[in-house]
Amino acid sequence: MKKSIIVLFGTLLVLSGCSTYGMNQHLEEEQRINTEKYAYDDENFVYDRETLQTLAERFRLDKLSESNINSIMEEEIENGNFNEIIIYLRELQAEEEEQAAAYSQRYTEALQAHIEQNDDPATALVEDAASLLQQQYQLNPENEENLINYANVLIESGYNVDKGTQLLFDLEQQLQENNEQPGRDLLLALAKAYRADGQYEESLQRYERLTALDSENPTHYYRMSQVYAEMGNEQGEQEAVTRAFEPTSEFLNNYGDDSYQIYKNYLDSSIEGET
Repeated sequence: MKKSIIVLFGTLLVLSGCSTYGMNQHLEEEQRINTEKYAYDDENFVYDRETLQTLAERFRLDKLSESNINSIMEEEIENGNFNEIIIYLRELQAEEEEQAAAYSQRYTEALQAHIEQNDDPATALVEDAASLLQQQYQLNPENEENLINYANVLIESGYNVDKGTQLLFDLEQQLQENNEQPGRDLLLALAKAYRADGQYEESLQRYERLTALDSENPTHYYRMSQVYAEMGNEQGEQEAVTRAFEPTSEFLNNYGDDSYQIYKNYLDSSIEGET
């Protein structure tokens, strides 16, 4: 009898252990992000599963406020983990729409970052981004930021360059009629829009105005060099490149070509990361 009780007790322990293991495994599977459903099925949409899961677990910590999470997301987007943020927020939107609303700005920024930093962005993502930003623009067409964001995505992605440039040109004309001057964000968007439209002189004029407002930003000169290159103006390209590298010219002269390439890579990443 005693032996039977011991055997029974041992069996219950084993079953309990199996049950606990099974439950833990089930919980772990529930907590993993469903990448098959929420990642874009496109070879140009690249992400790291472990980074995604690590970020998801971090965002789920009870001690983090919405403000904390927004700050972390912003930093991760700047660090290049925008695709992971997109996947996490797509799942959150599907399961906790009200909670996801607190991070809508980060979602928009992540979509824009993917488009701006990929020569051939994921097609479905571009369509989603264009639709989302169009909705935001239509809800408040007087909001300049909404218009710029929408136009930039249309232009940067190639989704509808004509529409994007026209939105910006119409806004500029409206400001001129009201004797108002465009701010930095609009000037940058206009400079890129005129370049995309093949109006290189108009693009350069906007960049010149940007350099007057923000003379210490080398990326404006670097972008100007790209416009001159498309024009086939080698002298203008070289002068703009020289001005772009001027802040570090002494350092580059001292440390040679390797440093030059490092700084060029920095400028490339800087203009790709601008929104």
